[in-house]
Amino acid sequence: MKQSKYGRQWLAERPYILALIISLILILWMASGIMQAQEMPKKVDKENNIIPKVKVETLYAENVSDVVELYGRTEPDRITHVKAEISGKIEQVLAKRGSRVSQGQIIAKLEINDLELQLSRSKALLTQREIEFQGAKKLNAEGYQGKVQVSSAAANLAAVKAEIKRLEIAISYTVIRAPFDGILNTRYVEQGDYVQSGDDVAMIADLDPLVVRAFVTEQQVELLSVGQQAEVSLLNKTLLPGTLRYIASVADDNTNTFKIEVNIENTDYKLLAGISSEVDIVLNEVPAIKMSPALLALDEMGNIGVKTVSNDIVVFTPINVVKSENDGLWLAGLGQQADVITLGQGFVRAGEKVDAVMSNEK
Repeated sequence: MKQSKYGRQWLAERPYILALIISLILILWMASGIMQAQEMPKKVDKENNIIPKVKVETLYAENVSDVVELYGRTEPDRITHVKAEISGKIEQVLAKRGSRVSQGQIIAKLEINDLELQLSRSKALLTQREIEFQGAKKLNAEGYQGKVQVSSAAANLAAVKAEIKRLEIAISYTVIRAPFDGILNTRYVEQGDYVQSGDDVAMIADLDPLVVRAFVTEQQVELLSVGQQAEVSLLNKTLLPGTLRYIASVADDNTNTFKIEVNIENTDYKLLAGISSEVDIVLNEVPAIKMSPALLALDEMGNIGVKTVSNDIVVFTPINVVKSENDGLWLAGLGQQADVITLGQGFVRAGEKVDAVMSNEK
């Protein structure tokens, strides 16, 4: 008892020793926590070092025709609105709406009224003016009339000839004809209507050839040339051969695309204008690999491509879609063969090491 009492008294007289002991205990406790904190990342690192496993399939390329795929619509080769060239009443309508018309065929007739009577009078007056002109020339040659009288007679003769020509043209304008072969799509007049000069009488569309108009990008236009063969698929899945006949030299300001035109033969006029169409223009053959669209991926820059494996390292390869089919896409840019990741591609990035398992392995 005396010793413990003596020990407490000794510590009481020396408080710095007690403080030193407490400090040592705190330092040891904190050091044990730091050691635990240093050990935890090692465990996490071991977990992060697990190599992901992916399923890989070796796909082989085939020579496929590179195709420019476009969307457009069928349109007439040309359209015209036939107009009245003189004023008058419609006397006859001779062409039905929707009917085929030939160049020069009569569509409608206007009443001639007194135009033929005016023409007969002018022709009779022409005979008189010719006699007067010949007489003035003879008198001038004999010295009985001057050049003024000859000039006046010549002017009168020219005036009546001009009037005859005007009346003949006016009479021809009373017969309204088709300017070219086509379909009389719309007729704006009926018998008894009165039309002014410049009024629409009919709209005629030339459907042979039928034209598919579409637009191509800056990259595509460099691959095209007039005369290339095309395949046109109409909305009803009818496949038709066509020929590229026109490529615009100036891009559209709003879309920065170039207009093209593809001809389709339509001699029987069975194909209609205004139908949505797909146009495939065949280019050169290129090696391409067919695969499901589900295998496509995007890199960090937003480029579309495919993830493959080379020496157990993930590789992102940009691709070009050559053509699409119902059961897959034909892709160029992967070479003659490629080990494509078919399972697990969404969980790995380019440059990562993977455990590649071939699709035929278990």
